[in-house]
Amino acid sequence: MQLRGSTIRAEKAKFSLKGSYNPALKKKPMKKSKKSKQSAQGKLLDWRERKAATNEHKTKYDKIVIVSHAFHPSEFEEEALLINEIKDDLREECGKFGVVKKILLFDRHPGGVVSVGFKEAESAAACVTAMNGRWYGGRQLGVAIWDGVTNYQVEETEKEREERLKEWENFLEEGEGEGGKGGGKGGGKDSTATSTHQSRGEDKESGES
Repeated sequence: MQLRGSTIRAEKAKFSLKGSYNPALKKKPMKKSKKSKQSAQGKLLDWRERKAATNEHKTKYDKIVIVSHAFHPSEFEEEALLINEIKDDLREECGKFGVVKKILLFDRHPGGVVSVGFKEAESAAACVTAMNGRWYGGRQLGVAIWDGVTNYQVEETEKEREERLKEWENFLEEGEGEGGKGGGKGGGKDSTATSTHQSRGEDKESGES
């Protein structure tokens, strides 16, 4: 056959086996029972891995509950010991769902935020289901699992610090004046010492929250 000036020749292909053929060495198909067993083992291992990953995630965030609208920061200006009352109330209520390990009250947060740390994630989930939307102190609570990102700590500004110190000085001066009127020089000294001791105790309790 001629194609573009060249001769093309076609012939039947010949196939030959290289080496010797041994049927005994041929790979045998896997038995159905053995194949099913391996498949079941693979699924079991996959389940364990997924379960481990889920538990790892729970240990990070799912044990911490955020309670909002539990108070207003202005309330503590008149009654600092109210911080402990709120923490005790929440510990008692949240304790109905499991072991409570830690409670943090963010006394400067305008949203009235309290974080509750549970020992188990299941307890935290039960707390959210039962307490979200409930009323406390005339306010409707918002209860949710912590997102692991939001920081609720509100730092005191320089202006707020100056105002707090000024109020504290005025409080001491008023205490000295009342003590002097009531019992002379000695009475004024005792009154001042008592007021200072009480206020320091209140500041300490607020800081520990």
